[in-house]
Amino acid sequence: MVLAYSGGKDSTLLLYTAMEVLGPEHVVAVTAVSPIRRDEEKELASELGRRLGARHEVVLTREYLNQEFINNPDKRCFICKAELFGHLKRLADQVGFKNLVDGTNFDDSRENRPVFEVARRYGIKWPLAEAQIGTYGVKLLLEVVGLNDFVRPHYSCSAWDIDLMSIASKENKQ
Repeated sequence: MVLAYSGGKDSTLLLYTAMEVLGPEHVVAVTAVSPIRRDEEKELASELGRRLGARHEVVLTREYLNQEFINNPDKRCFICKAELFGHLKRLADQVGFKNLVDGTNFDDSRENRPVFEVARRYGIKWPLAEAQIGTYGVKLLLEVVGLNDFVRPHYSCSAWDIDLMSIASKENKQ
């Protein structure tokens, strides 16, 4: 299984459970890094992955170079997830794993988010949503397995707070 791993509550519960059920050798946690993500996110996800004994990969995503991402805030989440899920799919193909998952929980899945369309395109599964485990259930299960104080705070998207044109311009000059 290849898991989109942010280090948040949902993906940490999924990582822990997958390693318990499948064994650590059958699970890869993948964290995206990019100028639109805070450095602390990667550091915390990497630390949590290590503490859990997980195989943890970091991938550099370049959604911020996509002109549509820069110009169209309504499609940013879609483009960002497509970039991440493309990396997950390539990694899964390389290591011979069939299942791609993310931490969408039952409460999240009841909303109508454009990013769900891209998840379906890539065959991303949502074990928490499928098991009807919502935010409260995730918190409760983390407490039961002793991980309730183990996860990081939620970080919102930084793409709204930075000058994407400037970042893309600097990258294209290099």
